[in-house]
Amino acid sequence: MAVKIERGGWALIFIIGALLVGYSLNRYGIINLGFGGQKAASAGETVDASKPLLLPASSTSDDAEVRVRVNVWVGCVGGLVANGGLDTQPDSIYGKKGLKVSFKIIDDWTEGAAALATNNVDVMLTTADVYAKDYAQFKDKGFGSHTFLMVDWSRGADGVIGKQGINSIEDLAGKTVAFAPYTPSHFLLWNGLKASGLSTDQRNEIFNKAVHTKDGIEPATLFAQEKVDAAVAWDPDMSDAVTKRPGSKKIYDTRIANRLIADILVVSDSFSAKHPQTLLKFAQGWLEGVDFIKTQPERAYNLIGAVKDFNIPSDLAKTMLGGVKLADYADNRSFMGQAGSNSDYDNIFQMAQDMYREARIIKHTNNPEDSIDRRYIEKLANSFSTASSEQPIEYHEPAKGATPLATQHRSIYFEPNSAHMSLDSRAVVDELANTMRAYENTVVDIEGNTDSTGSRTYNIQLSHQRADAVRDYLTEKYGFPGARLRTAGNGPDKPIANNGSAEGREKNRRTDIKVYANPAS
Repeated sequence: MAVKIERGGWALIFIIGALLVGYSLNRYGIINLGFGGQKAASAGETVDASKPLLLPASSTSDDAEVRVRVNVWVGCVGGLVANGGLDTQPDSIYGKKGLKVSFKIIDDWTEGAAALATNNVDVMLTTADVYAKDYAQFKDKGFGSHTFLMVDWSRGADGVIGKQGINSIEDLAGKTVAFAPYTPSHFLLWNGLKASGLSTDQRNEIFNKAVHTKDGIEPATLFAQEKVDAAVAWDPDMSDAVTKRPGSKKIYDTRIANRLIADILVVSDSFSAKHPQTLLKFAQGWLEGVDFIKTQPERAYNLIGAVKDFNIPSDLAKTMLGGVKLADYADNRSFMGQAGSNSDYDNIFQMAQDMYREARIIKHTNNPEDSIDRRYIEKLANSFSTASSEQPIEYHEPAKGATPLATQHRSIYFEPNSAHMSLDSRAVVDELANTMRAYENTVVDIEGNTDSTGSRTYNIQLSHQRADAVRDYLTEKYGFPGARLRTAGNGPDKPIANNGSAEGREKNRRTDIKVYANPAS
């Protein structure tokens, strides 16, 4: 029997259908209609990190549980050791402080951020570069969060590997690279390409041809199977892949870019506003866990190996910890810096924002200072040593004929017949300085070049003076040691274009920046 639907009934069906579609789009975050779906955890609560940290009059914990998102990564072992495992053991560092901490393993980066934003965890382990994306997306949804603790520096654990014949970053042009998008691997690749002499079109081609994976393990597998030309991977899989593919090598890693990939802890504003005393004790316990690992490493390796579901045996933990620098209190102070100091955190956050804006993942950039809360570290000043545990880097000259990691041809303009840099050229050198800060374990050659107009002898002298001016600017403004910077004046002897045209002469009037891995590393 057919059922006749009146005009009003069709209208009602249309409205119900529209509501269901709208609900679905809202539920999965495609649009925000303000109802249903995953509700942001902040509920309007925000933290002003510029104001003094107010703690309860009582020194005891408020008994709030701290739920922490981690992935299976050795960098988080400071907290695991402090906790005695994924859940707090009574005789652990956290247990003795009266804290209850639960670590939740969420390997997917996007799911980890969603867990924080939906109040399924209170604290999230992430990296400073990935947080630049998350912070912008959180802010768009009205969710408040802040970085409050540095966890580690990656020091060789992440790297870019290439097949035989790939010896520099420029050699990646036209090649197929495997990497996990929107992770530290993505940032390591993007940053290296940005610091190279490759054109925008060449860099875009690499990303368009790239093979995307879900994690940093699969790229190493694909590389070992010779399915890609290069890969961005993690150790120990990265080193294993190189040994399995004859002639392949590591192009660069975070032992060279040693201030580029940093793990951090991010807390929701909702939790830190309600439980500042608990969060302070949590940060203190984490740093005490790092100190325990440094002073009693064998016991720490055994503790890590015994953590159920973490799946990092004690011998592997020892190997993996060789590729990271667990952040102690002094590292935290140095990494976070002071407000307005252009700290390492600021430098990484800014560069990562540039990447995510370029990829159209975020709509606008934010001031890194708005995303960091230094008050917990400052409150612990009397509890830990402020002496740095890092040895100063010694810089040695690269071997004669060594292949640079990257070569940039930069237009750095000077006043006519002068070694005085123009104002706009200082901005170009400032950009170079940001890269040099992140790739601290490198030696940099600065070579001045001219066109063929005028006296060769004069041009060689002037080009050397201009290279020296760039070096002096970098040492005076940024404090880079002189042993790290070498200068030369080529005059007209190394043209890259025909001097017979105005366009060619302009290309020849350039400064070449050659970046080498520090042989001392």
